[in-house]
Amino acid sequence: MSVSCESFPSVENHGKYEDLSKKYVITGEDGLSAQILSYGARIFKLCVPDRITGELADVVLGPKDLDGYLADPGNHGAIVGRSANRIAGASFSIDGTSYSIPRNDGNNNLHTGDKAYQFKFWDGKILSNEESVAYIKGSGIKGLCDDDLKGPYDESLLLTCESEDGENGFPGNLHTEVLYTFLNDGTFLILYKGETDKKTVFAPTNHAYFNIEGHNHGTVKDQVLTILSDKVTLKDDNNCPDGRYLDVDDTIFDFRNGAPVSKCLDLNDPQTKNCRGVDQNFCLNNNGRYELVARLEAPASSRGMEVWTDLPGIQIYAANHLESEDNKDGAVYRPYDALCLEAQLYPNAVNVPGFRTPVIEPGEAKYYACGYRFYK
Repeated sequence: MSVSCESFPSVENHGKYEDLSKKYVITGEDGLSAQILSYGARIFKLCVPDRITGELADVVLGPKDLDGYLADPGNHGAIVGRSANRIAGASFSIDGTSYSIPRNDGNNNLHTGDKAYQFKFWDGKILSNEESVAYIKGSGIKGLCDDDLKGPYDESLLLTCESEDGENGFPGNLHTEVLYTFLNDGTFLILYKGETDKKTVFAPTNHAYFNIEGHNHGTVKDQVLTILSDKVTLKDDNNCPDGRYLDVDDTIFDFRNGAPVSKCLDLNDPQTKNCRGVDQNFCLNNNGRYELVARLEAPASSRGMEVWTDLPGIQIYAANHLESEDNKDGAVYRPYDALCLEAQLYPNAVNVPGFRTPVIEPGEAKYYACGYRFYK
């Protein structure tokens, strides 16, 4: 049995969420394991062994209990959507119809609104190995569903939620599913599926805060980041992409050959100054195929993590505003103690014709995948 379920209680709310709040434990090979919460479909823990010593470390930051997550402003470990990241002016149009959505980031909409995925309790179901393989192959994602698919280690977790027509101002009843599983090559796979009855935006991501030396290790400034990206989307004065690009040559965003995370924390750059550090969408070279797009390596241990996705962008965010006390294991978190590597559609894509559209059609089953592969 590679997936189990137990309650994840609330201390302060005295059982208010007892029937809704669950924790699922997924185990893989070589000590790999993950704990997933029904609240926000969040990654609570992700335990990874050191390749030499075998010592396990939880590499995802987060609060210690449900009450901490209910009050969490940082979306720790959550599935974010239906539209992740920023939409300029908190408005957009589909087929000539305009939609207004919450302004919660200056003039922008950020991560959808107060009824977003990250604030919902998701329903969970355990899939057998055979069901898991069929589900992944049903996505048809090139590079993931090829003949050499490194199938699930055993069982998988399937989480589902509903977003009603008009919720947060978005059109369409949107049914969303997220599959979490370990593949046989050490990948922790996140597979998204969306279906709607009206044209709408479907642009999810996962907002895990990674520190591959351990969630309570401290700064990630010296960890080595590689991103297979030749350009980034430029942001306007409101921190939102507007259709312009910047080639990474001779900039703080050139990570093609690997560099310390500290390289992109230079606050003299106009793209980082206003947000107190890196918070940038990198344009990937995968052409819609599930491929290796990024890598994060720890200088003080032999842990390493690759990011694989078919999505066109990856948001790199160094927890610039993180300030929290008494987290898991009593940890204190500060800015630059983690790095988010959020595979995504480009921010504000619904308003920029040159970006890959986040709009899905009625009756269409839209899939996206992101895999975090840990070195064996």
